[in-house]
Amino acid sequence: MNVIERLDKEKLGILYLYQQLETSKFGKTKKSKYEEIVKRTKKNINTVKSWIDRYYKPYKKYLEEIEAEENAKICNMEGLTQKQTTYIIARMNGFETQEAKEMAGYSANTKAADIEKNPKVLNKMELLREKLFDDTKLGAEVIANKLAEIMELGKEGIEVTETEYHDETNPDGRVVYKKARKKTIHNLTASTSAARLITDMFGYDYIAEQKLKAIPKTTVEETTTITDKDFE
Repeated sequence: MNVIERLDKEKLGILYLYQQLETSKFGKTKKSKYEEIVKRTKKNINTVKSWIDRYYKPYKKYLEEIEAEENAKICNMEGLTQKQTTYIIARMNGFETQEAKEMAGYSANTKAADIEKNPKVLNKMELLREKLFDDTKLGAEVIANKLAEIMELGKEGIEVTETEYHDETNPDGRVVYKKARKKTIHNLTASTSAARLITDMFGYDYIAEQKLKAIPKTTVEETTTITDKDFE
C-alpha cells in the first residue's frame, strides 16, 4: 500500500480540493489556494500547507496511475463484436443512433435501442461518457469554483483605470491634458446570480450561510439585525 492509500479522509479531501482549485486556475498564487481551502474547511493554514507540500506530488502521481489504468480499461474493446465496436465509436463521435447503426453494418430490422441495451455496449458507452465529462472539465466542483470566483469578484469589484483627454487652444498653441483615475466596478447582480446557481447545484442556501457567518458574536442581552444592505 503506497503513502496516498494510507491517508485519512481529511487529508485526501484537502488534496482533492487543492487539485480542483489548481485545475480551475483559481487564484494566481499558491497562497490564494491555501486561503480558499482554509475558508472552506476551517483548517489551520499551516496544516493545509504542510499536507500539500508533503503529499500533493505523490497524490498527483497516484491519480495519474489510476487514470492510466482506467484509460486502458476504457480503450479495451475486447469482448465486443466488430459491429458493436464501430457502433460505439460512431455514437461517441456524435452520430445519431440510426446513423451509427448503419455505419456499423446492422440490418434494417435491428433496433438501435436493442444494441444499446446490450450490457457490454451499455457499460462501455457509460465509461466513455464519464471520461468525456471529466476531460471537458465540466465536473460540479469545477463549475462551483468558477461560480465562487464570479461571486467574489462581483462583491469585491474589479479595479479599472479610466483615462480622460482634454485639449484646449491658447496663444501658445494646442495643449492636450491627460487625466487617469482608478475606480472599482461592482456587479452585485452577477454575484447574486452565481450564489443562487451554487445553491441550486448543492441544495443549500449559500447566501443565507454567508449572512450567518457575518453575524458578530453577541451576549444574551444583545440583538443584532442583519439586512441585505450589509452584503452590498
